[in-house]
Amino acid sequence: MTVKIKRAAMSLAVLAVCAASNAGVKLPSVISDGVIFQRQQPVKIWGKAAPGETVAVSLAGKKASAVAGADSCWLATLPPMKPGGPHVLTVNDVSVNDVLIGDLYLCSGQSNMELPVNRVLDFYKDEVAAYANPYIREFKTPKNYTFETEDYEVAPAVWKKAVPGESEKFGALVYFMAKDLYEKNGHVPVGVVNSSWGGSRIEAWLSRDALAAYPERLHRLELAADDAYRGNLSTAERRAQNLWYAIMNRDDPGYHDSLKWNAPTLDDDDWSTTELLGKEWGSSDGKPVNGSHWLRKTVSIPTEHAGEEAELRLGCIVDADSVWVNGTFVGFTAYQYPPRIYRVPAGVLTEGDNLVCVRVVSNGGVPHFVPEKPHKFIFNNGDEVSLEGEWRHKTGCVMPPTPSVTDFFQTPSVLYNGLIAPMRHLPFRGVVWYQGESDVDIRSQYAALMKSLMADWRATFADDALPFYIVELADFLHPSDTYGRRSWQEMRDAQRLAAEETHDAEWIKNGDIGEWNDIHPRDKKTPGTRVSDMIVAHPHR
Repeated sequence: MTVKIKRAAMSLAVLAVCAASNAGVKLPSVISDGVIFQRQQPVKIWGKAAPGETVAVSLAGKKASAVAGADSCWLATLPPMKPGGPHVLTVNDVSVNDVLIGDLYLCSGQSNMELPVNRVLDFYKDEVAAYANPYIREFKTPKNYTFETEDYEVAPAVWKKAVPGESEKFGALVYFMAKDLYEKNGHVPVGVVNSSWGGSRIEAWLSRDALAAYPERLHRLELAADDAYRGNLSTAERRAQNLWYAIMNRDDPGYHDSLKWNAPTLDDDDWSTTELLGKEWGSSDGKPVNGSHWLRKTVSIPTEHAGEEAELRLGCIVDADSVWVNGTFVGFTAYQYPPRIYRVPAGVLTEGDNLVCVRVVSNGGVPHFVPEKPHKFIFNNGDEVSLEGEWRHKTGCVMPPTPSVTDFFQTPSVLYNGLIAPMRHLPFRGVVWYQGESDVDIRSQYAALMKSLMADWRATFADDALPFYIVELADFLHPSDTYGRRSWQEMRDAQRLAAEETHDAEWIKNGDIGEWNDIHPRDKKTPGTRVSDMIVAHPHR
């Protein structure tokens, strides 16, 4: 099979990139201060230098050398090492500090792998604040995609440590997985390259070689690879979207009446009354009313909290929102998924009546506030004031659905080119994969694609036994949505089948947890520890 024998050396496209190198030793961004290399496997150090330049490499008493080729690229290999550090890696006159030898994992997929710790602090704030371990590290690859070539390196980023102030930026599942592995594997350092992208489809993570088995996808790549096509389409789509927002904002009386609709002194007695968690205000004759909607509520603040700073929670909102408290702007969110957590500055809230105003922008579906989420003020001592119940509503500007924008990062192969190929010289202890929410519509094809991806990446990393740990999709959708829930279950079955039919692959149960009203469940500790349990129980090494 082509995928299994490909890429014994870097592709010609990568070599061409290397040839453009300037003189002087340069290391890829992943080999930077704080890097963790895989223990008990050869340590590969690579980079660019002037053609013909000799490169001397030293790490933990081990030495190797290489000569930069005509293409400016060089690769030196050090012998396997035991866990430990910190060490200093020297490459000619370049030093990389605080280097550890331990276990290194590649974690990839879409938003539930990417979701950061700071999005789940409702559950784990105290635990994260109390934990500091510099021997657990994450390198989050900056987002990039490439159409025609396999990139030589990813954009600059830093190795973060699991310490307060940095832990909050870790992928949440990664954080809990690494913590658990550190304890269960005898305090061996744990490193993670987190190469994930929210909303990505599996086909974007396959190499062009792997796409040979999927000609329709290969041809989609070739269409999208045309610069003129992408440029013209992107220009037209951006213009359409900009026009949509410009027209809506121009014709929204909430912004242009003599008294703006977020003003505390506005008389809203003639507005309709609606329940915050109802959907009636966002539809007409059973169809969505897209555009802008304004909602207002007067709430009473007790004397003891007048003038205090507070946290305003509005759950999740479909789709975008802007929020004012007593006429003071407190926050904005551009799309539906993030939890609305806004800080109300000291001095804004007063004793007695206070106005909360929300402008909701609906792009396509029925606008609404997601139920079974927090909708309240929270004060520093833990006191709460609910915002649920009756609100006043008035439609601002009615619009057609927002013009669509092509997500080119979903194009077959482009994320492999930009985010996986640059890591080809790093030996990994295993791959953790959490993806599939974007591919429920192709669930009948998913098992085959997942098996192709595993074979593809094993060829890339020249490791036919590279373990894969596939995280099952979490529970999602309301119990009454029988078709949707059945589709998600069929997708889970495809994930499990791919693992069962592939050597050195494991499936991690996750469908028994989740939140029906949130595609990004906050419990990332349970799947994280389940992954670590599976790695310990089935190391495949």
